[in-house]
Amino acid sequence: MKSLNRYWRERHLSKSEIVFRVIAFVFFLVVAFSYVYLIFWCFYSGMRSHEDFAANPFGFSVLHLENYIDVFRVIESNGASFFEMIGNSLYFSFLGPLLCIFVTCQFAYVASKYRFPGAKIIYILVLAVTILPIYGTSNGMYKLLYNLGWMNTHLMILTSLGGFNIYFLFFYAFFNSLSWTYAEAAQVDGANPWQIFYKVMLPQALPMFGSLFLMCWITEWNSYATALIYLPKLPTLAVGIYQFKTLTLYSNRSDLLYAACAISMIPPLLLFIFCNKALMSNVSIGGIKE
Repeated sequence: MKSLNRYWRERHLSKSEIVFRVIAFVFFLVVAFSYVYLIFWCFYSGMRSHEDFAANPFGFSVLHLENYIDVFRVIESNGASFFEMIGNSLYFSFLGPLLCIFVTCQFAYVASKYRFPGAKIIYILVLAVTILPIYGTSNGMYKLLYNLGWMNTHLMILTSLGGFNIYFLFFYAFFNSLSWTYAEAAQVDGANPWQIFYKVMLPQALPMFGSLFLMCWITEWNSYATALIYLPKLPTLAVGIYQFKTLTLYSNRSDLLYAACAISMIPPLLLFIFCNKALMSNVSIGGIKE
């Protein structure tokens, strides 16, 4: 207790500030525990038998791993492959966001650092597009992709560019905060606009690039409606999990549903664990001082 009191005195905090910090700490601790508890409960429920889960959904019972094996069997009995769904999810959730973030980064750089007629209009239009709900444009998008012959093809990756407006605003604000001094020094050394971007500006934006890519990846990984509407013959993991609620034979098997959800959470959890430092340290990234 004495060491704790000295800790607060050394930081010259008043009693009201100490109370506020303690309340904030307890609040965020409760929020963090609730998230961890939900993840734990999903994995735990996936290891319970159907009989135990039906008798007492919130009780504790003997655990086993048969449900995780049955998930693959149930999906395959419906004429699909769970491994294929995982592969489709990894494919579209990796290449789509990578293409989207890469193109958006260049577009935002030009709009923020180069002055040309219509630059502000482009920014206003992109800002206005963010107001439109994504699913409000699904009818027109479906007709366009059907006429182009892109349905059930890998060209669907290009449709990820349709959601670039949010990431454009992040990159636009980031490049506006960067000093133009580095670019001017590169111009003096004879660098052209492409060299300035790829060798001077882009390396400074890599932390932002990585953070937005991770957020975009998680969004695409959990996307259900897009895969269901545009990729009916190339189902993703989100579509496969929903089959447990639509298949009459397994509609009441909550244990299998929890097991399938637990499997789908493994890639995002691994990505977050290994990229946690990069993600957390760059969420509030700012400009570089001169």
